[in-house]
Amino acid sequence: MRRNYIVAAIVAATIAVPALGADVAGLMKAKPVFSTQTNKNIYDLERCMIEVDAPIMPHVYRQPDRPQRTLFVWDGGGGVGGVSAAAQLDGIENTKMTFWGREKILRRIQPCIELANSG
Repeated sequence: MRRNYIVAAIVAATIAVPALGADVAGLMKAKPVFSTQTNKNIYDLERCMIEVDAPIMPHVYRQPDRPQRTLFVWDGGGGVGGVSAAAQLDGIENTKMTFWGREKILRRIQPCIELANSG
């Protein structure tokens, strides 16, 4: 009898958890909201964008075969609302930043961009 309860609980937990996805590639196919070339390196920009005071922390993605590229993704809040914004940094030195999505997130990272362009 106890085994039936355990099996029922496992089945209920599996059914109750919806599969969620975020279409980062779909967002990045749209026209960027903002793009700029900076005179700073990728590491300074990464640090600033991670440390900024924002209600949603970014997920930071790097690939070993592309050390010159970093992708930041901000979800829609709580991980359920899809992707609210994405930023791509390209180049170790004189890094180019491209941003897609909510301007609310762009305003939060604006000090990093201004810092990068201030010399």
